[in-house]
Amino acid sequence: MGFLDIFKRNVKAVKGKRSFFTGTLNSLNRPSGSAGSGYLGAVQDRLTEDFKGSDQSADSSSATSLEKLRSRARQLYMSNPYANRYINMVVSQTLGMDGIKLEAHTKRENGDLDELDNLNIERAWADFSKARNCTVTGRQTFLDVQRLALSTMARDGEVLIRIHKTKDAKYGMYLQVLEADYLLINFNKELKNGSRVRMGVEQDKFGKPIAYHLATKSPSDVGLQGVGYYSSADTIETERVPAEEIIHLYMQERPEQSRGITWLAQSMRALHMTEAYREAELVNARVSASKMAFYTSPDGDGYTGDDIDEDGNLIFEAEAGMIEQLPSGVGLETLDWGSPNTNVSDFVKSMLRGVSAGLNVSYTGLANDLEGVNFSSIRAGVQDEREIWKYIQSYLSEHLLDPIYNYWLECAILVSAVPFPPRKIDKFREVIWRPRGFSYVDPAKDNQAIAKALQLGITSRTEVASQQGKDFKDILNDLAKEEEMAYSMGVNISPIQTMPIYPAMQEPEAQAKGEFSDEVEDQEGVEE
Repeated sequence: MGFLDIFKRNVKAVKGKRSFFTGTLNSLNRPSGSAGSGYLGAVQDRLTEDFKGSDQSADSSSATSLEKLRSRARQLYMSNPYANRYINMVVSQTLGMDGIKLEAHTKRENGDLDELDNLNIERAWADFSKARNCTVTGRQTFLDVQRLALSTMARDGEVLIRIHKTKDAKYGMYLQVLEADYLLINFNKELKNGSRVRMGVEQDKFGKPIAYHLATKSPSDVGLQGVGYYSSADTIETERVPAEEIIHLYMQERPEQSRGITWLAQSMRALHMTEAYREAELVNARVSASKMAFYTSPDGDGYTGDDIDEDGNLIFEAEAGMIEQLPSGVGLETLDWGSPNTNVSDFVKSMLRGVSAGLNVSYTGLANDLEGVNFSSIRAGVQDEREIWKYIQSYLSEHLLDPIYNYWLECAILVSAVPFPPRKIDKFREVIWRPRGFSYVDPAKDNQAIAKALQLGITSRTEVASQQGKDFKDILNDLAKEEEMAYSMGVNISPIQTMPIYPAMQEPEAQAKGEFSDEVEDQEGVEE
């Protein structure tokens, strides 16, 4: 064996030791039970011992917790200011003052809007929307139905709107808003025809709702004895209602989900704990302000005070600069409760930021806290939040308003409440739902941007009005009426029409320097 052979053998030995040490270090760094190419989120070790995960179906996971989540959400809504504010935010930001309005959009054969038919539809719908024509109780307008359905869906996770078809109604139908308690969670069975009932919802083999099995009386009226409530020994009676007569509103988060989950679910625990902590700090501060000091003596006696009140409590006088000598053996011991706690505000803010993230709203909106924020941060938060409200508006239009309108149209034509022939019913289904719009965060800059977009032809006045929740046709009608009224009274309200000066109309030298005339600022938002 030559010298080179010895050298090669030593190199192999060193490489072997290096592989041994490298393998040892890797085994120390890698958590127990993990695979070299697996996901770290699937590792099960001492740090993830309480991270069990869930492999249940949507209905299996909700069946055991749905009632508890719903009851806790209602309790939070009644007693927790932040939960209450969130539900009210959902309703006010989504529906505004006037709710989502109907705009008829029927057309003639040539494609033009049929103004007369559209006017008749909108007038009939406005009449139906009145309380006396809309609901079985005669107490809710259609705007009330929208608000009640949305707030109940956000709080409970789901809501039922039952459609009662009856000749006694002016338009052949009434609406009834029901809480999800009527839809029994423990009502499950397999049917001989291949269908099944999942938590009160009868479905075909594909999961399409066929019927709803509703309790004939509210199972939740436990405190109203003698007023149709069930006792624990009673068997709850149910009735089968066809699916076309029920609108079951809930946000579906999983493909085969049959029931809805409260929107407060992810933030529920934090909301409860935060409010309990705030209450404890409040009690501590009150006690601290009430009890400042007490006297001590070896035998518990020795100080009689200046007087005794009617309840037997000792009274002593205290005023600025007063010095009092205590009896022999009596001492004064002061109390320092450390309250109010200066860290309360920061802790509550931190908790509410997590809560607002779970609710998909901004912290400033949920906590009504504008301290330490600037215009840019508010603008960013408001714009992100508005996308959530727009999504809810779209959901309500498609899953609540469209079904109700189509059912109303059929019933109204059937009872001759509207002068439309049944054979043209598809023509009258063409409607647009106009939700509330949102005001500009920075009106001056936003209007300037809109004016430039109109000049470039990348938007329209109709689209701009729609974003504000308005109909451009209504705007033109209002302007025409104002002009006509002013003219009849001899008043000129027409502004002086001047050509707006946009950057493209500036002198080349001014454009190069970025200089513009004062007329540009004076005419921000003015359209040619």
